[in-house]
Amino acid sequence: MASTPIPRELSKPQQLLFLTIDELVPFGLGFVIGIASGWFFTCVALGVAGSVFFRRYRDSRPDGFLLHLLYWYGLAPIKGRSVINPFHRRVLPA
Repeated sequence: MASTPIPRELSKPQQLLFLTIDELVPFGLGFVIGIASGWFFTCVALGVAGSVFFRRYRDSRPDGFLLHLLYWYGLAPIKGRSVINPFHRRVLPA
């Protein structure tokens, strides 16, 4: 019987080269805007700086902080019976 390798970390985020997908978004956005505007090197440098800033911000907060922040401002599309309206700041017992 052949052995099956078991991964060490099951919840490891997906990576492309050395960046995770959420760190790749600022870089990719800078890349696309740089091509469209003609300021390629400036926008790519801003995208790299944005990725570094985002990585430092994300690593200094607990897991799920950014999703909670999006929910708090009403930007996360969370649906369900147990999810209350994020704009109701005081919840009184029924």
